[in-house]
Amino acid sequence: MDTHHLSSHLDHSAYDPTQKNITLKRSTSMIRPERSRINPDHPQYHTRRKISEKENDRQKAALLTMDRTNPTRRSVIRRGIMTRENSDEKIEAKEAPQEAEDPLNPKKSLDLWKGFCFLVTCCCPSALLQTIGKKDKNAQMAFREKIGLVTIILAIMASVGFLTFGFTQTVCPRPPMSFRIDSIGEGYVIIHGWAYLLASWNGHPAIANNVIYEPMNAGGKDASFLFQTINQQCSSVFLPKKSGVTVGQDELPAYFPCQLLDRSHLISNATYHHDQDDTACHSTKSFRTLESMRTQGILNSEGNYDKAGRVYYDWININASSSLAVYNSEVLNLKLLTLLPKANFNLPPNGLIDQITRNISHYSGKDLTHIVASHQQDESSLSWKTEANCLLETIKVGEVDTKSLGCIASDIVLYASLIVILGVIFVKFFLAVIFGWFLSFKLGSFSTERKATYRERMRRDLEIEDWTTGIHVPAEAIRPTSYNRVQSPYSSPLNKKRSLIPTKSRFTQPETGLSHFNSYEKSNSMIWKQANSGPFGSPKPLISNGFLSPRATLAFENRSRTLSIQSFETFHTLRCPYELSPHVVRQPKPDYEPFGFALAHTICLVTCYSEGEEGLRTTLDSIATTDYPNSHKLILVVADGMITGHGNPMSTPDICLSMMDQFLIPPDQVEAHSYVAIADGTKRHNRAKVYAGFYRYDDKTVDRHSQQRVPMITIVKCGTPEEDAKPGNRGKRDSQVILMSFLQKVMFDERMTELEYAIFSNLWRITGVSPDCFEIVLMVDADTKVYPDALSRLVRCMVKDPDVMGLCGETKIGNKTDSWVSMIQVFEYYISHHQSKAFESIFGNVTCLPGCFCMYRIKAPKGLNGHWVPILANPDIIEHYSENVVDTLHKKNLLLLGEDRYLSTLMLKTFPRRKMLFVPQAVCKTVVPDTFSVLLSQRRRWINSTIHNLIELLFVRDLCGTFCFSMQFVVFMELVGTLALPAAISFTLYLIVLAMLGQPAIISLILLALILGLPAILIVMTSRKLIYVGWMFIYLFSLPIWNFVLPSYAYWHFDDFTWGETRRVEGGGKDNHGDKEGEFDSTQITMKKWSEFERDRKMREAAIERAKPDYVQKAEAVHRSAELKQDIPLSNPHSMPAARLSSHDRQNGDWVHNTVIHQ
Repeated sequence: MDTHHLSSHLDHSAYDPTQKNITLKRSTSMIRPERSRINPDHPQYHTRRKISEKENDRQKAALLTMDRTNPTRRSVIRRGIMTRENSDEKIEAKEAPQEAEDPLNPKKSLDLWKGFCFLVTCCCPSALLQTIGKKDKNAQMAFREKIGLVTIILAIMASVGFLTFGFTQTVCPRPPMSFRIDSIGEGYVIIHGWAYLLASWNGHPAIANNVIYEPMNAGGKDASFLFQTINQQCSSVFLPKKSGVTVGQDELPAYFPCQLLDRSHLISNATYHHDQDDTACHSTKSFRTLESMRTQGILNSEGNYDKAGRVYYDWININASSSLAVYNSEVLNLKLLTLLPKANFNLPPNGLIDQITRNISHYSGKDLTHIVASHQQDESSLSWKTEANCLLETIKVGEVDTKSLGCIASDIVLYASLIVILGVIFVKFFLAVIFGWFLSFKLGSFSTERKATYRERMRRDLEIEDWTTGIHVPAEAIRPTSYNRVQSPYSSPLNKKRSLIPTKSRFTQPETGLSHFNSYEKSNSMIWKQANSGPFGSPKPLISNGFLSPRATLAFENRSRTLSIQSFETFHTLRCPYELSPHVVRQPKPDYEPFGFALAHTICLVTCYSEGEEGLRTTLDSIATTDYPNSHKLILVVADGMITGHGNPMSTPDICLSMMDQFLIPPDQVEAHSYVAIADGTKRHNRAKVYAGFYRYDDKTVDRHSQQRVPMITIVKCGTPEEDAKPGNRGKRDSQVILMSFLQKVMFDERMTELEYAIFSNLWRITGVSPDCFEIVLMVDADTKVYPDALSRLVRCMVKDPDVMGLCGETKIGNKTDSWVSMIQVFEYYISHHQSKAFESIFGNVTCLPGCFCMYRIKAPKGLNGHWVPILANPDIIEHYSENVVDTLHKKNLLLLGEDRYLSTLMLKTFPRRKMLFVPQAVCKTVVPDTFSVLLSQRRRWINSTIHNLIELLFVRDLCGTFCFSMQFVVFMELVGTLALPAAISFTLYLIVLAMLGQPAIISLILLALILGLPAILIVMTSRKLIYVGWMFIYLFSLPIWNFVLPSYAYWHFDDFTWGETRRVEGGGKDNHGDKEGEFDSTQITMKKWSEFERDRKMREAAIERAKPDYVQKAEAVHRSAELKQDIPLSNPHSMPAARLSSHDRQNGDWVHNTVIHQ
C-alpha cells in the first residue's frame, strides 16, 4: 500500500504541533480492516509478512532506545517502516504482537487433475511402467501427467481442425445442387420444385423420343401437374362434386388439368387456359413417385446418373411477381389456383384457399407462414394449416434461397475467428511498426543522440551487424567521448537537500561510546544534518504529520530520479568496517554524468556450468570493457559445481579463477562456507567459496590501452565432503538465488548464512561500496558477448523510469553460417525480438526476458522520504523462485527447465503494473546450436517451459487491458497457438495441396499469406535490412521443423527434465536437482544477522590484538595511518575519479533511507 493511500486512512487534524505527542486516529474507511487481510495466495503475501515482522522488531528496539536529551525517558517518536509516527504511550500500551495464525487448510478434495491422468493412463498399470524404466512413483506420475497433457494437446489440435474444416460441414452441410429459376436451361424439366436433366434421357416408357424434344417439347417447362399427388394432404380440402367418386381411392385422376406449364408463366401474370384432357396424367402411384429420381438421379445415355437440382427463388423474384408467395420457405404460385376446376370440387368456405382466390394480389409477395400460424378458426371449420400443406403438395414451384440456422452459426464462427485472428495479427504488426518507428531509438538513447538522423541510426545498426560476425572476434570498446556531462536536476543544491539517495549504510559501524551494536542509535553530532531535514537526518515530510500527500507523491513519481549515487560527502566520510583492497576503484563525484544521467551501481551476474575458457573469456571481456564506469559495476561469477566441461583441460572454477588477480585473500586460503541450496533432502546443505579480486585480461583478446580495473567476485559451489559426482552442482536457478537471497537479506537486515556474510564483506572490500547501494542486476550467460555500450543503455532506461523493473536487449547470433541448423535460427531470433517483444513492450509486459542477456531492478524508490520497494529482492519472488520441493510435472518444467522465463513470470505476477521492456539498442550476441541434436534438446526445454509459463500468466488478472483487448487474451492466444503448432503446419500443407489441385480455400490462403508475409513487410518498414528477408525464406522452408518436429518432440518429452545435449560434462550423469536424497539437517547451517557476525568478528580480532605485544600493535597503527593518507592511483583515464577514504564514521541518523515498503 502506497504512502498516500495510507495517509487517507488517518485523521490529519489529530496532529497538534504544540503538543509533544502526536496522536493518529483512524478515520472512516469504506473497507473494514479484517476484509483487507491477504491470504497466502496473494502475490505480496510474503513481503507483507516480512514488513510486519520488521515492524515488530523495530517496535521492540524502540522500547529500548533512550532519548538523547533525557536519558531517563524513552524516545517519544519512533519512525516506522512506513514512516508512521507512534506516540510513546501507544507503544507502551500496545500488547506484544502475536504471530498470525496460518489459515486453516480446507479438507483436500479429489484431485481432478491426477484423477484425469490416471483415467487416460488406465491401460498402463504401475507394473507395466516399471518395465519401460519408470521405477519410482515420481517418474510414473510424471509419465501419467505427460500423457494427460498430450491428451489435452491432441484435443486442442482436434478442436482447431474441427473448427477449421469440420464445423461448417457439420452444422451447415453442403446443399443439394440448386438452380436459380431464371438460370434453368432447355435441357431441364421442372417437377414440384426440382429440375431434372433430361437432355440425354431416353427411358420414357410411353414415348419413343426424348420428352424435351418433339412432340412433347418439355424442355425448360414445368411438368408438376403431370405428376399430381392425390388423396393425401388435399383429401379434406378438395372435395369432389362428381357422384360415384370416393375420396381416398384412385378413381380421382387429378385436381388440376394435366398439362405442361411454360416456365415464364410461373413468374409472369399470364392467363392460364383450362385443359380437361387427362391422358397426360401419371395416375398410377409408381408414376407419381419421383423420390428415386430425386435421390438417385436420371439415367443418361452413358450409364451414369444426373442428379436432380433444387429450384430456388430469391426475394427479388418473389417481389417482382404478382403471383408468388412463401410458406415455410417454400415458394407457391398462387395463380395456379385459378386452374382448379371449381365446378368439380367444393372448397372450405372462408378458408385459406377461398381467401386467396378472391384476392390473389393481397397475398402475393408475402410470407404466409405467420398468417397461417396466427389464424384462429372455428371448431367446425378446416384448419388453415391443413390447407397450406395442401398448397405445398399442389402448387409448389420451388424454395426460397435462405440460410439455415447452422449455416448462420457457421458464418458467425468463421467471421468472428477471422476478425480475432486478423485483429491480433494486424495489431501486433502495427504496434511493432510503431515501436520500431517512434520508440525503439528512444529507449536507451543518450542525451546527445535524441537529435540523431535516420542515416546515423542506420550507420550504427550496420556497425552492430558487422560486430555480430564471429562471436569470439575482439571488438574495440566504444568510449563516450562525444557525450556532454549534462548535470542532473538532482545535482542542484535544492535537490541535494532533498536527496533520495541514502546518506549512509545501515551496516555502518556505530560510533564509539554508543550502545553496543545497536543499529537504531544515532550520533549526538548532527553536523551533517541539513537545515530542512527531519530529526533523523531524513528530508522533512511535505505535511506536518510525516506522511506524503498524494499530490506530492504523484509529482515525484512523474519525475526522473537519481538512483544509486551517494553524496560525495558520504563516501568521503564513510568507512568500510573491513580493510579495503588497495586496488579499489574510487567513487566519482555525484555530479559525474558521462552519459547525461545519474549512475547506478550494477552487479553483472554471470552464471557458468561447463563452458570453456574461450567462451568465458569472451563474455567477461565484453562486460569488463563496456563503457559503463568501473566504479559502478561489479562482475559476479557463479560456478555451478566442480565441473569440467567436455573437452576442457581444466574445471570451470579453475578457468574462472585464472581470469582473476589481485585477490583479497589468496585462493589457497579461501574457506568454504555453508548455505541453504535449492534442493530436496541432504543436498539442501551446500558449501561455496568466495574469491574476491579484479578481472585479469588477456593481452591477446583485449588491447592493453582498453584494459581497466574492474572488481570481480567468483563464487564456486564446491559441495559437501559427502558428495562424489559433480560436487556442489545445484543448477542455474540456485546460482541466481544465491544473489537474490543475499540482496533480500541485505535489504531487510535479516539473518544471513556464512556464505552471504562472506559475500557481503568481500563485496564491500573490493568495491568500497556497501552492498545495499546496488540497485541493478545484469544477468548474462557465459556464452554471450555484450556490445560495448549495451550496459550503459540498459542502465539509462532504469534510471530514467523507476517503474521499469526488467529489461532485455536484442540477442543476435554470432555463428549464423556455421551450419544449416544455425542458419534457420537467424530470422527466428530476429522476429521474436522485433515483432513479439516489440509488441509486448508497447504495453510494458514483455513476458520473457531471456536469461542470456537481461537486467532486473533490485529495488525501486518510492516517495520522497527515502523509501524503497523491493523488486528482485522481493520476498514473494524469492520464495516462489527458490521452491525446493519440485514434485509435479508443472513445477519441474517451470523450475528445472525454464527458470529464466519463470523469473520473468514471477515479476509480472508480483508487479503487474510495473514495466518489462525490450531495448533494441542494447545488443549482445551469442552462440546458437549448430547441430540438430543440440537444437532439439534446447527447444525441448524452451517449448515446454513456454507452455507452463503461459499457463501461469493466463491467471494473472491485472495485466494491461480487458477481455479481448488485453495482454491476458494475447497470452491465451499464444498458448493455444503453441499447443496447436503441429496441427497448424499440417493444415497449412493441406491448404497448399488443395490449391495446387485447383480447389483453393481463398480465405485460409489469404490468412496464411498475411501470417507469413507481414514479417517481411515489418523488416522493410522498420529496419530496412533486406538481408533478413533472405533469412526469412530460409526460415519458411524450415517451418515443418519449427512447427511440427520440434513441438512434437517436446510434447512427448514433457517428463524429461534434463538439459540433454545442451551442456555436456566429463564423467557426469543426468541432472537430478529435483530429486530427494536423504533428510536435510538444518543444524549444519549457521544463520546470524550481520551485526551478530560483526560482533563475533570484532571479538575474535580483539582477542588476537590483546595477545600481540605492544610494539607490534604500535607498528600496525602507524602503518594503517600512512595508508589512509596516501592516494590510490587510477588504473587508466576511463576509471572514475577517486574519493579519499577517511577514518571518520558518519552517524547522522537512522537508516530510514533503506526502509522497505510494498506496493
